[in-house]
Amino acid sequence: MSPSPHGPGGESFARLRLVGVFTAAVYLFACLFYVGGAQARTRTARELAAWACALPLLFLYWKGYLIVARSRDARAARTVVVFAALFCLLAFLTVPFHSTDVFGYINRGWQQVHYGLNPYVARLADTPGWREDPMLREHWVYNPNPYGFLFTLLARALCHLGGGNWWLTLTLFKLVNVAAYAATAWLVWSGARLLGHDRPALALYAFLWNPLILMHHIANGHNDVLVGLLVALSFYLALRGAHVWIIPALVAATLLKYGPAILIPPAILFVFNRRGWKTVAAGCLIGLVIAVLASAPYLKDWGALRIWEIRDNATLIDNSLHSLLIHLFSTTAGVVKPLAQFVPTVDAAIRVALRGGLVLLFVAVTFRLRKSDSERALVKYSVLLMFALVCVASSKFNAWYMGMLLAPALFLPEGHWLRRLIILVSAAELLSLTFFKQAYMLNYFAMVIVPAWLVFRRVRRERASALPAPA
Repeated sequence: MSPSPHGPGGESFARLRLVGVFTAAVYLFACLFYVGGAQARTRTARELAAWACALPLLFLYWKGYLIVARSRDARAARTVVVFAALFCLLAFLTVPFHSTDVFGYINRGWQQVHYGLNPYVARLADTPGWREDPMLREHWVYNPNPYGFLFTLLARALCHLGGGNWWLTLTLFKLVNVAAYAATAWLVWSGARLLGHDRPALALYAFLWNPLILMHHIANGHNDVLVGLLVALSFYLALRGAHVWIIPALVAATLLKYGPAILIPPAILFVFNRRGWKTVAAGCLIGLVIAVLASAPYLKDWGALRIWEIRDNATLIDNSLHSLLIHLFSTTAGVVKPLAQFVPTVDAAIRVALRGGLVLLFVAVTFRLRKSDSERALVKYSVLLMFALVCVASSKFNAWYMGMLLAPALFLPEGHWLRRLIILVSAAELLSLTFFKQAYMLNYFAMVIVPAWLVFRRVRRERASALPAPA
């Protein structure tokens, strides 16, 4: 029987609706404010608007999370989905206003469709007459394409469908993200139920109402949500027993952005332990076919690929733990002059330490999984590896990278520290809309280290309270 609208459950239902109404109002404000594009506003106005969006959205997300966590109302999931559809519509209608990587996606696709160029070889600046082409924008014009072969094929297909209409093409890219948003929500909901989580609606809420997903991946069109979808799909396939498709799903994710490659060896171990080498071989073969088909149009120019430039772009020092540490040392060296000569050495040492730590973690995870056929272990260690790669070891970190992590993390148990941490970091990274994005030492400290400290402090308290009282 559904809770009475006047009872405790009904009260929670009404409060959640109220949070949803206020949240929709914030997204409507953003949609209207950026209707003419970000450049139609002054820098001061954009900064004030960013804070006017980020702070209310974070507060409302937290309030809604508490309501859903405490509610046993059967209508909670329906309310979450209905309001999420409204938020998604408003974010979809919002003109990209922050990091406009989606303009770069269109550039890469149009280079292929209209000019017949390989974007791994030809930079936008090398395209004849590109400044006069209304389909091309001045975005990463001196860099080769940094994305995987599968995403580059997708960009070509969408630009072909757009037919030279820039706004239609932008709409198609954003529609793909909307479809990924909906599909990921279904996977998160279904996965939570298969895993026996007490409150599947909480996982659904944590993804669908997450302001980072809506602002960076729907409004601004970042492609990381597609990666998160395929990694979440690999977990769902494991839960469903469709083991032969786990490796192909991760190969496809890697062909969008390269990070999920780190998850393929653990997946191979899991499939081998569960189904044997024949299933592993079949999965690897399907993955190889996908890789060959996706890469064939581009590898024909193998000798001309700008591999080192692509690598250099991926290893830039930006907004990461590496960035925080080297900026701290450089700032200190600016005061203590003799230290300045050691900046390159310290930079190299930080890079080696972070990457070496990731390698050690990978070895430890491989050792743990070598005899495990547990889906929960696969999920736990895969999410841990991805978090360590993206948020700790990588020299380059941007807020929207959390789109690769959030949905997979929601397959973890509700009280797991890593799930809590990824939810909290993903929410805190909304502050990247503000000047925090350029505050190179404050950036990582405020949006990753502080959330980590809050989570570990809570975990320590919970463990302390679980200990038996002294005699």
